[in-house]
Amino acid sequence: MRGEPMRRDLAIDFVRGAGILMIGVDHLTWLAEKFGSPEFVNPFITWIKIGWSSAAEFFVFFSGYLTGIVYLKTMQTHGVGMMWARAAQRSWHIYVLNLLTLCAVLMLLRSPVLFNDQLNAMTGISWLMGPQSGSMLAAFLGMRFEPLYFEILNLYIVLLLIAPAIVLLTRISTILPLMLSFGIWLFVQLNAAYTFAPALDLSENFNPLGWQFMFVLGMLAGIHDIFRKLRAAWSHERLLLVSGGLLLLAFLLKALDYSNWSIPYLGPLAIPGFDKPNLGPLQVIHFLISVVFVMQIIPRSEAAQRSLAMRAVASVGKRSLECFCLSTILVYVAVAIMARDMSFDAISVFIAGVTIVALLCIAAPVVGWIGDKPWRKPKPESARDASGSEDPSVVARTVP
Repeated sequence: MRGEPMRRDLAIDFVRGAGILMIGVDHLTWLAEKFGSPEFVNPFITWIKIGWSSAAEFFVFFSGYLTGIVYLKTMQTHGVGMMWARAAQRSWHIYVLNLLTLCAVLMLLRSPVLFNDQLNAMTGISWLMGPQSGSMLAAFLGMRFEPLYFEILNLYIVLLLIAPAIVLLTRISTILPLMLSFGIWLFVQLNAAYTFAPALDLSENFNPLGWQFMFVLGMLAGIHDIFRKLRAAWSHERLLLVSGGLLLLAFLLKALDYSNWSIPYLGPLAIPGFDKPNLGPLQVIHFLISVVFVMQIIPRSEAAQRSLAMRAVASVGKRSLECFCLSTILVYVAVAIMARDMSFDAISVFIAGVTIVALLCIAAPVVGWIGDKPWRKPKPESARDASGSEDPSVVARTVP
């Protein structure tokens, strides 16, 4: 985080950056699949392909991870009031950026070159273009309506506002916020199965009452430095072997599940527990195994961390919010362009996906440079270095 004196963990930034890039690709291919023929082939392999968790879980978890570290430090340094103020300021910043992203998407999709009725209807953007656009814009401002891919930042806004309360609860007991969060999540899972409280279905894609559990897990992991403790308790080889073996088993089970394989005398294999909107138990278990595995395979040597590829991806992680918003704009534009002649073949989608990834990696350091406000830094006093005087005429006389 900016303004924090602590040294950033490049591994965390790399994972967050990889997650943002995968989210962009997943968003692109999901829309391409809806537009494409039944024979559409997804040219990308992202995390959701090997199991039941996706890059979205990584994004929410590590957002909580960094939030826990930073807000705890803010409370310890400046007090509880300043921690709440920081949460409010950050939530407002995300709210405004989400709104500006929507404005950019609307402006682009209203242009004759990119306008497409099917895309607008599929993503919910059409609600902001018709006679009801005023009321739907008000609903968006009130966080009661989100077009496709705008849901996760609204979730993030809500989670950031409750984050200080989680930090305060950890000062009483570590188990207290964990059990409270788990209880709410469990209640949502039971409601999803038996529907005794329809009011708990708050979103079609990211129910905050379910997804808060992933965020709280991330906060507690950051506050208690869980990855360092895991490395101290278990060897790197054991963590890698156990988590990798479980992920391989999950991949095989998912492959059998999707192939409609039948167990003799029992029938088709049907694995329950996957529920994207409510963060089903299968997602949680698979993600917890995944995050342990991923943290073991990230190269930590100085040579690797100096490599262009790792620094490029990590730069996306450092500016994950801005890069996520940019990826949303780029996905809408890419799909609108391909929809003009319905060119949703694997090669076209692959080119579009690679272009989005490249643009995000290029934009991230630029956004970082602007965010550092270089115009506030004092100019190098080259004149003083040359002659000990700031008078340009003196410098001119001293140069041979």
